[in-house]
Amino acid sequence: MASTFFGLDIGKSGLYAANIGMNTSSQNISNQNTKGYSRQVATQQARSALNVYRKFGMVGTGVEVTNINRVRDIYYDNKYRSNNAKLGEQNSKYTYGIQLEDSFNEIATEGFTSLYQEMFSTLQELNGKPDDIATRTEFLNYSQSLCEYMNHVQENLLSLQKEANLDVVNNVERMNTYTEQIASLTKQINIVELAGGTANELRDQRDNLLDDLSDIVPVKVTETKYEGGRTDYAVRVGDFTLVNNYENHPLTLVSRKDPDNTYDVDGLYDIYYYYDETDGSGTVFDPQYMNLKGSLRGILDIRDGNNEDASSNNPVDYKGIPYYVNKVVKFKESIADAFNMVHDNGINLYGNSTTGVKIFEIDTAGNISVNDDLLKDPSLMATTKNPIQDGVGNANLVGDFLQIQDTDIINNGTASEYLEGIVTEMGVSTQKAKLFMKNFENIVNTADSQRKSVSGVDEDEETMNLQKYREAYNLCSHVISVMSQCYNKLINETGI
Repeated sequence: MASTFFGLDIGKSGLYAANIGMNTSSQNISNQNTKGYSRQVATQQARSALNVYRKFGMVGTGVEVTNINRVRDIYYDNKYRSNNAKLGEQNSKYTYGIQLEDSFNEIATEGFTSLYQEMFSTLQELNGKPDDIATRTEFLNYSQSLCEYMNHVQENLLSLQKEANLDVVNNVERMNTYTEQIASLTKQINIVELAGGTANELRDQRDNLLDDLSDIVPVKVTETKYEGGRTDYAVRVGDFTLVNNYENHPLTLVSRKDPDNTYDVDGLYDIYYYYDETDGSGTVFDPQYMNLKGSLRGILDIRDGNNEDASSNNPVDYKGIPYYVNKVVKFKESIADAFNMVHDNGINLYGNSTTGVKIFEIDTAGNISVNDDLLKDPSLMATTKNPIQDGVGNANLVGDFLQIQDTDIINNGTASEYLEGIVTEMGVSTQKAKLFMKNFENIVNTADSQRKSVSGVDEDEETMNLQKYREAYNLCSHVISVMSQCYNKLINETGI
């Protein structure tokens, strides 16, 4: 049967429950500006009723708090992380796209246009005085300046490829750090929850790391809960498991021995899931092949994208740095071929044939330069085709040089149109990335707002909860006060 002091115990249980509720609301309010914090709710229920063996059956025994749970909706987490990976990819492509445009911007302004016009202007002067050494020197010097400018454009592109390669290293190292921390937190969570506790704050920390990881690669999380509080937890990216309970699987960076593209910089890294240093074999972790989103995919597309160039060891369907480097080299080769072909048919001031004597030379790295022999002795350059009839100082070959400016020498267009086409193509890709980035940014912000509406702290709601629990606390205190008066009457004022 119930104790004489049963009423005090019921009041005490209400005091404890109200106090826990107030503490929980206080915790929520204090963390309203904490990144990734999930509001917590104290779950309470009536304690098991007591059978007093009376006609009316059983009586209540008060209230108990069964758990303090965080409020979180995994649907919104998945929605946020999925779109965050897409945002990360487009953000990387847009950021590098701006830098690519900067490398080419001068082509449309004073850079290429100015030098290219000056080169043909000096050719026009040479047309009037073909045997003038000073004018020949001026033409060759402007030609060399144009070569240096185009080499500088290529150098900027390859420098950007080095930056992208370092960015790949940075992202992979961040991934390894995140997965190591996630595995560590998973162990801590299991220890706490196996002991009967709730690891709300630790779970929030783990979810924050998953949000950060989802910017780099799209993640899939599976958590299986068993009786007693034990859980199996795994984080997968594509077909690869990066976290399995308390262990993380770090990715390995391996420098390429052979470049995928002809003009790639040395030391580009490939990513491996497994790698055996003894024989160089392993399992490649390739976001492009797996068609994964994320900032890592965006950087790799920029670094390795060659528009599925068949001559590449690894065709990548994106117009990245190798694609534009090939475009620049093709421009150099076309200019060199056009001028050298005309020069093959000439005679220099010494009366010697210039067949096989090149005005422009291109080395194995794709760098173009004016023939050093011509720079040292401009008389070796030909300006005539028929010295017997017209003399070695005639300019009938210069007219053929001048025609190159308006001749379709590259992809059914002039050299100027070809480079303008590159700038336009690059601008379209950058604007496309910007458009997608803005779209995914809006989706991510919406998803984040949706999950905050579930798990975020509402000041008004928590203020009302504080008021509610305070009233409950006061009422339970009043119950105890009334019961104390009753017991005082019973014990001290009742007697024989």
